Amino acid sequence: MRTNIFNMISNKTKCVALAMAAMMTTTSCIETTLPTSVLTADQIKEMASSQEGLLNGIVSYMITVDSWGDQTYPVNDWGYPCQMYFRETQGQDFPVLTSGYNYWYSIEAGTETRYTPYYTYRFYYNLVKCCNNLIGVVDPETAPTLSRQYLGCALAYRAMAYLDMARMFEYKRTGVPSVDAKADELGCWGLTVPIVTEDQELEQIKQNKRAHFTDMYRFILTDLNRAQEYIDGFTRASKTLPDKSVVYGLKARLYLELGSRFENAPEDLQAMIESDASSDTYDKLNVQSARECYSLAREYARKAQIGYSPTTAEQWLNSETGFNTAVSSWMWDVEYTTKEQLTDIFCSFTGTINNEADWSMGRGYSAVRMIGSALYSMIEEGDWRRWSFIDPNYATTDAGYDRFTLQEINGTKISLTTLTKSEWKALPAYASTKFRYAAGGKTDYEVGCLVDIPLMRMEEMKFIEIETTAYLDGLAAGTNMLRDFINTYRYTDGSYTARNPVSIPLFLSQLMTQKRIEFWGEGINYFDYKRLRMQVRRSDNTNYESQFMLDSVEGYVAPWMNYYILEFEADMNPNIVPNPDTSGCITATVK
Repeated sequence: MRTNIFNMISNKTKCVALAMAAMMTTTSCIETTLPTSVLTADQIKEMASSQEGLLNGIVSYMITVDSWGDQTYPVNDWGYPCQMYFRETQGQDFPVLTSGYNYWYSIEAGTETRYTPYYTYRFYYNLVKCCNNLIGVVDPETAPTLSRQYLGCALAYRAMAYLDMARMFEYKRTGVPSVDAKADELGCWGLTVPIVTEDQELEQIKQNKRAHFTDMYRFILTDLNRAQEYIDGFTRASKTLPDKSVVYGLKARLYLELGSRFENAPEDLQAMIESDASSDTYDKLNVQSARECYSLAREYARKAQIGYSPTTAEQWLNSETGFNTAVSSWMWDVEYTTKEQLTDIFCSFTGTINNEADWSMGRGYSAVRMIGSALYSMIEEGDWRRWSFIDPNYATTDAGYDRFTLQEINGTKISLTTLTKSEWKALPAYASTKFRYAAGGKTDYEVGCLVDIPLMRMEEMKFIEIETTAYLDGLAAGTNMLRDFINTYRYTDGSYTARNPVSIPLFLSQLMTQKRIEFWGEGINYFDYKRLRMQVRRSDNTNYESQFMLDSVEGYVAPWMNYYILEFEADMNPNIVPNPDTSGCITATVK
């Protein structure tokens, strides 16, 4: 039976299984509410080992399959990596060769944007539930240091969940009169998602409204301020757990989002100032301008980068470990470590995005994920990131294979593929080789899918620093910083010549070109498209199938980037105001 948000949020007095807690690294957090031998919440408060089990449950849930819980085939429901992949499908740089096994068809074609986001809604609220289970049993006033640090981790995860949801589910203007008029009728402007905390009773949850953005962002800031305090000094066992640098990174994301918002909508800034003045429910933002937000975003982005270094060409392009093993630049990740965490190739990040494994959706079923031809044409010869994709001038040729098998980059010879010549020549132009299967798993998905996947890299923080510098210190300063970073860390010959733009939009255009190349496949750029109201222009590409050639309205948010809350949720809670259904509101461009 399908369940809604009320069924998945634990009551604060619910017991937690001791036996389950010890097994959290391989089971879903949801399972911890089905005990055979139980501890009360009061007992858990005294046991750091049980709290660690709850923390491991959060980590485990990030890669769970079937958050919906109805035992159907969850091809759009396989954890946080699935949400990353979902976000990629909505841009203009992620075409698929053929759609026979493309399980995102209706979203990419814009024909059905209602149903799939409910998997997102379910996943994130189950993640919030996992976080609340731990947050609700640790009293920071009396807890020992380690317990407070676990609490800080849970708060960071919860802040990430709400920050993602706030940006995905808030409806922004699309420039399509029919759906924007519907938003006027519904009155959904400025609404994010309901806030569910560890101390709410079920009856309160049933009456929760979608939080206004002023409340939501102050709530997220409150979680991050607490996380920053409690997580201090935490030594993490792996990068699946956040530390202080990750909290700084989340704050950088938050303040960048608000800086852009207040820059474009001064009335939203005034609403936030009034919220600060009238409510003590959450921490105050205490900003009076977009500039202050940019300054804070830069401050935290700089702090977040300390101790990390950019990914090198050798790390990025390594045919065995490239983007499947955490490296010096990764701040936060998810990790698949045992075959029990896997379901099948159809419900895995590697299975759907990798094009080299025998069992992958790319090589096995022709669902090859590629870089958009328009973006690839902007990657210059001196940029070694171009070797993550098949050059159309050399695709399917012996010469192309020879270039790809052994390439000298920055004085080091790198083998760029594990494929045989015939296998490599079968790949189409623009095919990606960025995300590798785990070494030794070319023919065995239970080995090949045991990978790490980045959630946050220091390069994202560098791009935030560069963007905010342009606002704070001028276009020339931002452009020089962009030029220096790309030439130092991404070009082999220092040939990147960033233009000296005369306006912020022109600066952002060249910044986002580099950011789109940098984070292809990582689910990061979606948030920039929505934040900056960037136009999605798939018609500029030659390698999108015709039914996916959607162009959004320039100067507005692409309609399908406004996630829909299914009527089922609103039916259960009359206070939930839905977003307009954007299905079919933009049709494919016919060339």
